[in-house]
Amino acid sequence: MAVPAQSSGAVAVTERVKPRAPFPWVKLVPYLFILPAFTLFVVMRYIPAIQAIYYSFTEWNGIRAATFIGLENYSRLFQDSLFLDALKNMAGYTVMRTLIVVVMAFFAAELVYSIRSTFMQTFWKIAFIIPLVVPGSVVLLVWAFVFNTQSGILNSLLVAVGLGDLQQPWLGQSSTALWAILLVGFPFISSFAFLIYTSSLQSLPSEVLDAARVDGCNTLRRILYIDLPLMRGPIALTVILLVLEGIQVLTPQVVLTGGGPGTSTESPANFLYRTAFQYGKFGYATSVGVVMLLIGFVFSYFSIRMRYKGAADVDV
Repeated sequence: MAVPAQSSGAVAVTERVKPRAPFPWVKLVPYLFILPAFTLFVVMRYIPAIQAIYYSFTEWNGIRAATFIGLENYSRLFQDSLFLDALKNMAGYTVMRTLIVVVMAFFAAELVYSIRSTFMQTFWKIAFIIPLVVPGSVVLLVWAFVFNTQSGILNSLLVAVGLGDLQQPWLGQSSTALWAILLVGFPFISSFAFLIYTSSLQSLPSEVLDAARVDGCNTLRRILYIDLPLMRGPIALTVILLVLEGIQVLTPQVVLTGGGPGTSTESPANFLYRTAFQYGKFGYATSVGVVMLLIGFVFSYFSIRMRYKGAADVDV
């Protein structure tokens, strides 16, 4: 039987079907471990923040249904002299506190870093880090005793050294109350900032330090031209955290002064707390929280931009 000849134009094409690769389930395992923490973070942080933004446009007492009133809360807020005083106190406290803590923590870290003895370095590290485990409220109660008008350590010390005329009701008068709160934590060596700076100093490139030593660079020049530029990141981190802490400061007012005398130590966080839980104006209080959120966000954004602009410690 004759087999028909295949035409020259026809081309036999054999298609090979490649097996489909299995889905890489193993790559999803890390995300599955992160999922519970991320879910809690969204539920406990992001959703309440979004709800607060919504309630800031409402009149709400925390129980009944909220009534939408637009920008009325914000209009009232920036005409409220108590809130404006709280903003001024917050700005002054935050700037002074941040500057003092950063300088003192950096100074302490440099001193400990310059100690030759490993044992003494470890001893001072432990001494400066131990306050991290002490509750902040306990520290404030101790300082309340220090500032006590009748039997406080500060006034007693002034009398003992012959400066009794300088005795003051430190927390009881407007002219000294905010300064007294600023003095809390003297000598201002924040354990957290100290820990960051010490770790950063120990991780500086040894080649750079050796070269500077060979060139005859003294300690001051090393700090100014090597340590500070290479520690720009850690310093920026602590500044941002301290400023955010200052924006949200509440505990000193609750424990020591209650925001008084008058409005001399009032803070936005304390104003928010009293507005919500003493007067039941939750909608008005959430507008205060939103303003604090915006201040912190704007500061953090510009701080991070400045941190990376012309930075010597990163290649951006």
